[in-house]
Amino acid sequence: MANPNVGQEVAAQWQAVIGDKPEDNIFKEYSFLAMLEKNKPAAKTGGRSAIGTIEYAVNSTVKAISDTEALDVTRVAVFDEAEYVWRQYAGDFVISTYEDAINRGVSQKIDLLAGKAENLRQSMRKQINSDLFAAGTGFGGKALGGLQVVVPDSPTTGTRGGINAATYSFWRSQQTTGTQTSSAYDNLRAAMRTMNTSCSTGQGVEEPTHYLCSPTTCNGYESLLIANERIVSKEASQANAGFKSDAFAFKAAKVVYDFDCADTRMYALRFGQDGLRLAYQAGHWFKAYQAVNPANQLLDVVKIETITQLVSFNPRHLGVITAIS
Repeated sequence: MANPNVGQEVAAQWQAVIGDKPEDNIFKEYSFLAMLEKNKPAAKTGGRSAIGTIEYAVNSTVKAISDTEALDVTRVAVFDEAEYVWRQYAGDFVISTYEDAINRGVSQKIDLLAGKAENLRQSMRKQINSDLFAAGTGFGGKALGGLQVVVPDSPTTGTRGGINAATYSFWRSQQTTGTQTSSAYDNLRAAMRTMNTSCSTGQGVEEPTHYLCSPTTCNGYESLLIANERIVSKEASQANAGFKSDAFAFKAAKVVYDFDCADTRMYALRFGQDGLRLAYQAGHWFKAYQAVNPANQLLDVVKIETITQLVSFNPRHLGVITAIS
């Protein structure tokens, strides 16, 4: 007599597979990393570090003179450089010959190899985005120097790019507070106005292009805006009780959010040579290497690597609003 194992229904029918890839229940959209990728990243080939030339002093020989007065011919140093050390990230995934063999043909629910590769890519994006908000202390100091290094809460302290901001005032970013007086976020827009002026070199010149904050703070900013009860969408001719998620702005800057940003901070950012930039080694941005077979195991190890650093050669155009409430 047969000894039933799984039952007639399981034995007679296959499951109906919905979808052709694993549905992501873990990862978020890493907004800050995506913005850095889109806004003038610097891809460089070679070099032990990333450097940039900076202009840091006024020529002190300039003065009002009489018609025969001798000029001051002192040679004044006005240029120098900032240096940022590369940081390397790596990860891998393993797929055995057994896994590969059974994940084929009509029995395949998903492409296991492609799924593991995408999971590793997203895992690296998650870690790098998180470190972009941090102070470079992760993994025993091997992590990249994030916003807490380049745009710190205390701009008069710390070293970035090899230059000590406590010693050199020209190397300081901007900072102000956004603590509430009586109701939530009642001082946020005033702080943003202060920051917009502080980060510029003149009216409408080199102002912030983005204000980056947490979802909570972004919602708080939205609550300060004039209510729009009905906006008609041109695309679908439908009534909408609010703006599109990418439509918030302050002056000429976009107000955007990232889940890795602290609720108490909002960063005033400008991307490019005169602000904030993502530098990376060309050919080593999420680079996947050929699979490796260990001599004593039936499996493949696939590695990916990123060599990068967050840099600024003009931190005066960057700022942070702290103590937001």
